[in-house]
Amino acid sequence: MNKDAAVKMFLNIFTGSRDEDVYKTLYQISSVVSKEKKEIFFLEDEEGSHIYFLLSGVVKLSKTNDEGKEAVIHFVKSGEIFAEILLYLKNRYPVTATALEDCEALAIDSKKLFDEIKRQPEFSMKLIGVLAGRIKYFVNMIENLTLADTRKRFLSYLNNIAEKQNSKVVTLPVNKGELALLLGSTPETFSRLLKKLAEEEVIVVRGKEITLIDLGELQ
Repeated sequence: MNKDAAVKMFLNIFTGSRDEDVYKTLYQISSVVSKEKKEIFFLEDEEGSHIYFLLSGVVKLSKTNDEGKEAVIHFVKSGEIFAEILLYLKNRYPVTATALEDCEALAIDSKKLFDEIKRQPEFSMKLIGVLAGRIKYFVNMIENLTLADTRKRFLSYLNNIAEKQNSKVVTLPVNKGELALLLGSTPETFSRLLKKLAEEEVIVVRGKEITLIDLGELQ
């Protein structure tokens, strides 16, 4: 995607603004970057300089503990921003961002964007709304990881996607191995869970596409 279309897409989603000055400013402080599958956008604890708006592909955000074990935090999809924490902490990236497939993103200079936010209060309110939604997601995820078993975590995750997509047929954003990490499970355990849920006629699995049958189980 060219930069003109990328900036307009960003503005349409996050501000709804057609202000020519805002467009020109964002155009000047941003660039379109491409990453191949498994390529890194940035590393955990690396000094940060840009936030990203994902134009295409899927990005994995993860942290590594002292034992070197990876914990998946979130999967970023097209139309979402990531590394927006730099607008508030303005120092280092708290996670590692890895392309799970070929990706394109709009990289925006975080310091210059912060200056623009101060100039455009409505822009700030839009981003606060985005952050509030992200916080709610992480609170729910922490509750699931702390209180629920893998089955309940996965069904809660499916329910969340179904609500967003407004459909009983949902498409998983990543492969089953990556999703298992997000749910705090192993690929083997997760595969057995999928088979069991299918046998119980709770879901029907066709690759990344899952049809929800027993909606009561998902509540």
